[in-house]
Amino acid sequence: MNNINTQRHFARALILFIICLFAFSLRAQASEVLWDEYTVPSSRQKERLLDNADLLTDSEEALLLDQLDTASNKWNCNIAVLTVDDHSGPIQDYADDYFDYNGFGADFNDNGILFMLSMYDREWAISTSGRAQYTFTDYGQEYLMDQIGEYLSDGDYYEAFSTYVKVCDRLLEMDSQGTPLDYGVKEPKTSSDIFALILGSLFGGSVVALIPVLKMKSDLKTVKMATNASNYQESGGLRLSRSEDRFVRKTLTKAPIPKNDDSRGGHSGGSTLHTSSSGHSHGGSHGHF
Repeated sequence: MNNINTQRHFARALILFIICLFAFSLRAQASEVLWDEYTVPSSRQKERLLDNADLLTDSEEALLLDQLDTASNKWNCNIAVLTVDDHSGPIQDYADDYFDYNGFGADFNDNGILFMLSMYDREWAISTSGRAQYTFTDYGQEYLMDQIGEYLSDGDYYEAFSTYVKVCDRLLEMDSQGTPLDYGVKEPKTSSDIFALILGSLFGGSVVALIPVLKMKSDLKTVKMATNASNYQESGGLRLSRSEDRFVRKTLTKAPIPKNDDSRGGHSGGSTLHTSSSGHSHGGSHGHF
């Protein structure tokens, strides 16, 4: 009897081991590196969109790739997206290596930004290179994630990536004007923000103008037409015997204007940089969604 129980326990353990080994094998296959060798090529090896996690439909991929190519060529800055089921090592290192070893720095003098999603642990990473290290400051990356985070959480990946391209376009435009988005710099207005502001102003102005008009209309309901002007004449006429202007008082109030240091919790602004395995300098950040 004991021998039978031992055999059963051994069989269960063996089955569990095989299942774990199979799962580990699947994850290892999913987390394969997506570059041919650990040398930086002289030309870009991949499209600006690689959806290995299959989060987008074919039509969405085509639309997004067109947006990425258009914005990249407009600003001479590679704007790329990578999705994977899983990855090996820290996600920040993987994103940096994917950018370097696939030659994304070759097009525009190392200038570029990569946004990466890894679905196994629901991780994201941003890797910046070249001038983009200073275009997309630490605060600029926080702003970017604020704009797309809700879409990622809802599983609306196309809208998240499309918004990513639009935000990159706005931040690159700010940088081209000499003011990258950073602590103390006003966030860029979107077209929807401007439309809402105009619509709100028109609505508010209409309401403010309408209230006194309606009030005057209400007051005039009891007014009747007079046949002559006798009702408006003072008995005996109007006589002014004396007029005088008298200065009563002068009040002057002073209030100090607070200094706007925009420290925002002590942040000094700028970009935090690090060196990838290829020896290239990168900015970036990472987290979970």
